[in-house]
Amino acid sequence: MKKLSTLAPLGLVTLFAISGLSSCLSKTFDGPRKLGGKWVSTETLNLGHDTYMNHCMQCHGIAGDGKGPAAQGMNPPPRNFHQGLIKFGSVTSGELPTDEDLKHTIRYGLRGTPMLPWDISDERLDAVVQYIKTFSPAWEKGVPGTPQPATPDPFGQARASEAVALGKKIYHGMAQCYSCHPSYASQSEVDAASKELTGNDAGPLRDESWMSISQDSSYGHKFVPPDFTLMPIKTGGDVASLYRVLGTGVGGTSMPSWKGQLSPKGDEKESEERLWALAYYVHSLHELRFDTAARNKFFSTLNAQRPVK
Repeated sequence: MKKLSTLAPLGLVTLFAISGLSSCLSKTFDGPRKLGGKWVSTETLNLGHDTYMNHCMQCHGIAGDGKGPAAQGMNPPPRNFHQGLIKFGSVTSGELPTDEDLKHTIRYGLRGTPMLPWDISDERLDAVVQYIKTFSPAWEKGVPGTPQPATPDPFGQARASEAVALGKKIYHGMAQCYSCHPSYASQSEVDAASKELTGNDAGPLRDESWMSISQDSSYGHKFVPPDFTLMPIKTGGDVASLYRVLGTGVGGTSMPSWKGQLSPKGDEKESEERLWALAYYVHSLHELRFDTAARNKFFSTLNAQRPVK
């Protein structure tokens, strides 16, 4: 016991030493910078630096490379800001996010990950967003993308069940989301949906289609697309938020943007209606996560329709 008591102060001294070292090594600014097409003041950048060092460095690292002292073992790993990539936003996957996109992630966090919501002032929130941009040359050369326009929900709660039924067909028969995510329909249902929506047979479901398939990413690690009935949806969770994520895609991953892609004849109105329907269907799957009895009944019925192997 005596040995432990002598070690404890040493641990604190080491922690303070690391903190002091981090302050010496981190960035400070003596002039404004042009980032994302706009000038950011020296005061804002230095406030962002202080905010980052107090709240973000522990996971994202002094250098913004995702290798902070608390990052080891985190799944998924903290974001490496050097890449200038972000998964979730209002712009099409692959474009630089808007300030509001970055603020939303910081303010509300990402469910099911170590990224927690941060309750900081609006001034500090804006400052840390600008400071994060200094880690990547992408912000010196590029500008944020244009947010995708949102169309009104054509269904509403009065037609929610109709939307879910259509969304199930879109998920399996057109978008073929089960290529990465699980399938939630029998082979005959998938074939019928594909024939109805595209005029083509779907082909046989992949082996173990009830499971997600691990995917490569641009972040240097693999990820598993969620089973919507089991895993949390990282950002949002309501129908409107799902409509946005499905429309924009998820940056740096195999999840594409489905905006304007869901009508074989290129009908924008039809594609938008189907995008909303897909959002309703994914939301209905996610609701099963919170109702064990309903989820067990759902899969009991589905498994009875699947071939025995």
